Order: sequence, then C-alpha cells, then structure tokens
Amino acid sequence: MSPVKTTALSRYMDSTNQKFFNLYTDWFRQMKYRLRELDLTHPQFQILATVHGLSIQHTEVTQIMVAKAADVDAMTASAIITKLSREDLLDRYPGKKNPRSKALSLTQAGEKKLQQALDIVNQFDQDFWSQFDTFLPASVDQAQAVVKTHHY
Repeated sequence: MSPVKTTALSRYMDSTNQKFFNLYTDWFRQMKYRLRELDLTHPQFQILATVHGLSIQHTEVTQIMVAKAADVDAMTASAIITKLSREDLLDRYPGKKNPRSKALSLTQAGEKKLQQALDIVNQFDQDFWSQFDTFLPASVDQAQAVVKTHHY
C-alpha cells in the first residue's frame, strides 16, 4: 500500500501552489513561443533588458550588477551573457573600475533585438493579463513585496 495519502494529494492538486504553477507554466509557454520568432529565450531577453536598464542609470554595467538586478545566479548570467556576446548582441570588455570584472553594453544589433522583443513582450503582457481581474497587478505587486522580505 502506498504511503501517499489521497487527501494530501487532493489538497495539493487544488492548492494555490498548483494553481500558480499552472498559470506560470501557461504564461511561460506563451512567452517562449512569442520570443522564439526573434530566436531569444526569456532569460536572454531579461538579460538584454537589464543591461540596457542599468546602462541608463550607471556609466559602467558589470556582469555582477546584471545578475543581481535580473535576479539570476552569477553562473547562469555568465552563460547567457557569453551566448549573447557570441551572437553580437552584447559587448563584453574589462571594467574600467576593476579590470578583472566584465563590463557590458548592448551592441546596435542588441538594441534592435531588445526593441523588437519589448514590442512583443509588451503586447503579450497586455493581451495575456487583460483576461484577468483588474486587481491582479496590485495583488502580484503585493505578493512580490512579501516574497522579497523572506529569505529561504
């Protein structure tokens, strides 16, 4: 006889955790599909957008800054940045403040690709979330604020 209790499984299958996972999976699948036409993954888009956003605020943008701002671990960010650099979407060079660090900037091709991706993502954002209650964005903001205070 299985040690898995049917009531526990039933409770989980109807939980907020499972519902959130299903919503996220659907959202991510659709986002991935739309970005595929640009040959970009969502994490690559996140990195491009983060590099550009940070470059507006700072004279030098480093890989560490990007990893923190994009909320991606340093090794994953490095792998994505390397790939984007090989595809001539990012310039990667020794930092001015610390030559051992890697500074980043978008190439012209990177800026063009980011703008195309922003057009797609912003349209998708409007199309996808407009199906839900208008209070959802505020609820997501509230949940995010709570999650950021927890350290697991």
